[in-house]
Amino acid sequence: MPGLTFQATLIWVSCPILQLLCVYLLYRRKLLKQFTFLASYLLFLTLLNGIRFVSYREFGLSSWTYYSVYWIGTALANIAAIAVLYEIFCAGFRPFAGLQDLARIVFKWAAGSILFTGFVVFMSNSASTAGAPYHWLATSVHDFERIVGVMECTLLIFLFIGSQHLGVSMRNRVFGFALGFGLEAFCRLLVFSPLLTSHIRRIPLWSQLAPMAYWAALLIWVGYLLKPEPAPESIHIPVTSPLLRWNEVALQLGHSGGKVALLNPEPFMPRVERMVEQVLQKEIVERRQSRIT
Repeated sequence: MPGLTFQATLIWVSCPILQLLCVYLLYRRKLLKQFTFLASYLLFLTLLNGIRFVSYREFGLSSWTYYSVYWIGTALANIAAIAVLYEIFCAGFRPFAGLQDLARIVFKWAAGSILFTGFVVFMSNSASTAGAPYHWLATSVHDFERIVGVMECTLLIFLFIGSQHLGVSMRNRVFGFALGFGLEAFCRLLVFSPLLTSHIRRIPLWSQLAPMAYWAALLIWVGYLLKPEPAPESIHIPVTSPLLRWNEVALQLGHSGGKVALLNPEPFMPRVERMVEQVLQKEIVERRQSRIT
């Protein structure tokens, strides 16, 4: 590959191999049904790397064909990454079957907000860079990639904080998948940070930090898939925990699509007046009965 360093060539060649290895291990561990989006995401990246390689060899690094293939493929990969994060997020709530529906609703709301934000950024960049042909595409995808990176980091932080409550230990594969995404996203955000780049961009291999982080994430996933899954640990939750109560209520409602009538609560002062009136009426009735007897 002319024009590429040895490190870039190594990453470009080894990443598709590691991606296919992860898919194979998911198949061997019988996890394809649980992590369908993750396997599809890895297969898509493998296909995308092949298309990029052909575009690079046939048209060159500075051609419009390679430019459009690279950035459109990056945008599609980021959208696919949101689906994988949705899968990992729901898998984290697996011990609480009743709360999985709530988790799905919350994540879909967050994903919809991110996609809408990305659309607004895309339209803003296309309008502000009217005098710079094709630059708007890279700028828009770049900004959307940073938004998705923040989402990946927050998912990792969520699993760190709630690991004890959700029963997701650091040895769990769900945590390993989130760790890989979080590490890769954190390093990518560092590379894209203008403040840090202006000070340490002269460090050797700094430009290769993001690809090397993704390569390390693949190694983490392969490591978690190679070792056997640890036995499920018991989750100790206080009886008064709202998480337990919400899960019990959701389980009682089930998935039958039943409806619950929510009545407007009575205001405080009229309720107090009604209670006082009932007490007075009760006292009057008791006095009358005592007089009769």
